[in-house]
Amino acid sequence: MGRRAGKTSGVGDVVVLAALLGLAGGVVVPTTYGDVNGVELPTSFIGGAVFDRIYTFKGIPYAAPPVGDLRWRPPQDPVGWTGVRDAAQFGARCPQVVEMPFPPGSPLYELSGPFRSNSSSEDCLFLNVYTPNVASTANLPVMVWLHGGGLAMGSADTYPAEIPTSLNNVVMVTINYRLGNLGFLPTRDADTDGNVALMDMAKALQWVQDNIRNFGGDPDRVTIFGQSGGAWGVSLLVMSPETRGLYRRAISQSGVAGLGASRRGDTTKTETLAASVNCTTDSFDDMMSCLRSKPAQDMLELDVPVPIVGGRYLPDADDLWDLVYKKQVNEVDYLLGTTDGEFSNGLLGIVPEVTADGLNRTVLPDVLQAQLNFIAAQFPDGNVDNIVQPVIDQYMNPDSDDPIYTRDRFIQLMTDYRFTATNVLMAQAVAEHPDSRVYQYEFQHRTSFLTERPRHAKADHGDDLFYMFGIPLLRDATGNSWKYDFSEEERELSLDMMAYWVNFAANGDPSDFSGAARMRDVAKWPRHTPSGQEYLRLDVTSSADVRLRESRMQFWNEEVPRLMGKKIRTAGPDEL
Repeated sequence: MGRRAGKTSGVGDVVVLAALLGLAGGVVVPTTYGDVNGVELPTSFIGGAVFDRIYTFKGIPYAAPPVGDLRWRPPQDPVGWTGVRDAAQFGARCPQVVEMPFPPGSPLYELSGPFRSNSSSEDCLFLNVYTPNVASTANLPVMVWLHGGGLAMGSADTYPAEIPTSLNNVVMVTINYRLGNLGFLPTRDADTDGNVALMDMAKALQWVQDNIRNFGGDPDRVTIFGQSGGAWGVSLLVMSPETRGLYRRAISQSGVAGLGASRRGDTTKTETLAASVNCTTDSFDDMMSCLRSKPAQDMLELDVPVPIVGGRYLPDADDLWDLVYKKQVNEVDYLLGTTDGEFSNGLLGIVPEVTADGLNRTVLPDVLQAQLNFIAAQFPDGNVDNIVQPVIDQYMNPDSDDPIYTRDRFIQLMTDYRFTATNVLMAQAVAEHPDSRVYQYEFQHRTSFLTERPRHAKADHGDDLFYMFGIPLLRDATGNSWKYDFSEEERELSLDMMAYWVNFAANGDPSDFSGAARMRDVAKWPRHTPSGQEYLRLDVTSSADVRLRESRMQFWNEEVPRLMGKKIRTAGPDEL
C-alpha cells in the first residue's frame, strides 16, 4: 500500500485566485469557453483513499443545447461565458422514457438516489471532471466514462467517479449524450447519418483534447470506457473512422456492438414515429420540421435505439456484425469482457416464463423464438426459424426435462449469445492489428453483499460496477465503519479492479504499475492474441486462462451466422 498523499503541488495559484474571486474553498480552472469553479472534496468517506481531497467540476457544457432546429443536428460549440461559471452541481440529464438507472436495493441505486442531477432536459450535453491534481503539468491518464442504459436510459451523474479518483492517479470524466430516438434516428442529413449520440460522444472527447490538461490530464492518454449501453457506445466509437485520434485506448464492460443497425437513407422508423405524433410524411423536410417542434418526451419509446451504417460515422456495411467480422475497426488498445452470468438475475426479468421453479422445457422453443429475434437484427437476411433447434441442441440435454436444469442452461445460453460471443469476436478483430494491445476478462465473482439474490445467480449484469467504482470502500456517516457489508476479499477485489483499469489507461497494460499511486500484488493479466486467445478470470483470486468457452463461441460466431446467411471465413486470418 502506498503512503497517503497530502496536498498535491501546483494548485496553490488557482486556489489563491478562487479566494480573490470570493470563491473560497473552490478551485478555478480555465476552459476554451470560460473559467469554471469546482469544489474541493475531502475524501474521508472513502476507506484507504490515496489523496485527502480531490477536485470535482460538474455540469460543464461541452456543446450547445440540441434543441429546436439543432435536434438531430451535429452538436455545436457551446456559447462561451464571462466571469467564472459555478461547477458545483450536475447539469440536467437527457430525456429518457424510463428513469430508473439501477434497480432499487442496489448499492449504486442507494448512492445515486437514483439520480444526483436535479432535472431532465433536452439541454443536457454536460460533462463532469474528477481530478486529484489541477496542475497543467500533472499529465495524469484520463478515463472518459460512457454511462449504461441501453443507449436509451441513464445519466453521467449516477456513477460515483469520486471514489476511483481518490484512490488512483487518474482524471475521470463522465458525460451525458443524447438517448433513444433523440440520439439515433435515421435521417437523410449527410452531416449526421442519424448517429447524433455518437457525435455527442466525439464532441465530448474533442472537449477533453482541448481542455483536460488544465485539469491535470494528459490528452495523449485518453481512454474511453463504459458498461452495457455505454460499452456498446465504446465499441461503436472503435468502429468509427471519425473518432480516430480522440482517444488512445478503450474498455468495454458487458457490451460490444451486439445490436442491429439501419442503413443510411432508410427512414422507415422516422416515418413511423412521425405518423404516431401526427406529423406529415409526404415531405421529408416538412416531416423533420414537424418532429423538431414536438416535445422531447413524445420522441421517446421503450426500445433499443438502432445505429445507422453506411455514412461517415459507421462505414458502409450490411450490418455492425460485418464491421467487426471484417475487422473494420480502429487500431487501439482494448480491454473488454463480460460477467459469467449476465442473464442470471436482473435481465432475466424480460423472460416471464422463467420462474422460481425454473423453465418448463415444453415452452423453451417459443421462448427462444422470441429471444433470438434480437439476433435477427444483426443478420437481417436470415430466418430465426433456422437456428432455434440448433441452439437447443447446443445447450440442452435431450434426455432432461428438469426445469431447474433448463433454466440454468438457458441463463448460460443468453449470457453467451447476448454478451460473450460478440465480446470474443471484437477481441479477435482488434487483436489482429499488430500494434493493438488487447486484454480480455470474465468477471466471475458472486457478490456476498447481495444476499437476496437467488442461489442460481452468478456474477450478474452490472455487478462489476460495484468494484470498478469502489462501492465496497465507502465509509458510513461516522467515517469509522464500512457503509456496506462487503467482505474484506471483496474490498481487495475492488482495489485490484480499479488498479487494472487505471494501469491500462496509463500504460496500455493492466499489470504495469508505472506511475500508479500504490503497488498491488495482482495476478499477471496476459495479453490476448489471435492464436492464444488469453483472458483473465477476474475474481477475488484471479487467474489467467485461454479460449473462453471455445466451442460455444465457435457456435455463435461461425455456425449461427452461417445459418443466418453469412459467408463465414474458414481459411487463414487474412481471407474472407
